[in-house]
Amino acid sequence: MTTLLRSICIVLFITAVILCSTPVTGKNPQGLQVISIEGRLLDSTGKPVEEYDCLESGNNYRLLPETQIQISSLDGKNIYDAVGPGLLSLDSKGSAFLNGAALKPKTLRSLLKGVSATKIPSHDLAGLPFRGIKVVPDQEKRSFIHEIDGYAYIGENTMLAKAREAAFASARREALELARAHIESNKLVKDGVLEYHLIQTGTEGPVSVLEQKDHGLKDTRYHIWIKAEVEYVLKPKGQKPEPAKIMSPEAPLTVRAWTSKKLYKQGEMVKIFIQGNRDFYARIVNIDSEGNITQLLPNDHRNINLFKGGQVYKIPDTGDHFTIKVRAPYGKDQVVVYASDVPLGQVETKSIGQGLRQYSGTRYRLGVQTRALFIAPQPVDSHFGAEFYEAVWDLNTVDR
Repeated sequence: MTTLLRSICIVLFITAVILCSTPVTGKNPQGLQVISIEGRLLDSTGKPVEEYDCLESGNNYRLLPETQIQISSLDGKNIYDAVGPGLLSLDSKGSAFLNGAALKPKTLRSLLKGVSATKIPSHDLAGLPFRGIKVVPDQEKRSFIHEIDGYAYIGENTMLAKAREAAFASARREALELARAHIESNKLVKDGVLEYHLIQTGTEGPVSVLEQKDHGLKDTRYHIWIKAEVEYVLKPKGQKPEPAKIMSPEAPLTVRAWTSKKLYKQGEMVKIFIQGNRDFYARIVNIDSEGNITQLLPNDHRNINLFKGGQVYKIPDTGDHFTIKVRAPYGKDQVVVYASDVPLGQVETKSIGQGLRQYSGTRYRLGVQTRALFIAPQPVDSHFGAEFYEAVWDLNTVDR
């Protein structure tokens, strides 16, 4: 697939349709949510309506000339298209009207993969009552990363190699214990709302060693330093789970990425949306069907890497100097979000124009380098740790 290294626009494709999850005020029992805007849509006070805002029955919304919008019912089964100028209104049954004429819904169940709507109180969704978005990523990884010093004492009958092995094992064991303690101290895990399971990472078990330094023997102790990652899965507990609890600000770090649909055609413009349940540092990249990796954020013109919890961010947005437009060759791409509660590791990239940068290594190497987190020392505990989260959205494009 052609990247921005060879064209003005990058090709991105994401799988998802986002639905309004929190019931809106007024008489409309279903709620309608704007999932795309090209132009401007104003509410009754003249304030611009944004993507993923909910519309209320009994209010009139003004579409400015040449504005194109797409709105969705709460269950996602009905999609409405409207083109301005005109007045948009909703009735108590969830139907939409433009200048008094009913809009004909399109049934698009195929767009619901990976997305659902849930009615959850706003305080469980980062304080955003009209943006309670529940998205299921195609892939996700949760982990804790710790820096650990391991020691082993040398005895009369202890070989140096055995002492080194014991110091290494001690550091790995400490990393596992600290990760368990961090996860189990989370309020929702402690209260039994969420449960977790550790992931076995090959022959290393649940602990992967990202970096290590052998400090050797000093006095009677062998000293090894490691940066270790402990991966786990998180899910709601019980027979009737509440998936949106994972997006609570009280839950472990979670960051979602999505677009308004999963399949794009040639020439269509794409917007990416990002939302985390808490403040987070992040790197967002696109991996095209040929394996080329383009870093979308931070970029040379919008150098943002710290994001506010609950806020929905767009790519591209104000400050970006690029667009995302579908063009040949077509196929499956990925958008990958790397996030942590501390600054991410630095990676070497090169400029490819429009403020975007390209990474020349593999996705595996990018993940390793990004996990080189800046874990600040704590005043008392010498073992430093951080949360890490990685999510992937797969998407496809066609030429017709």
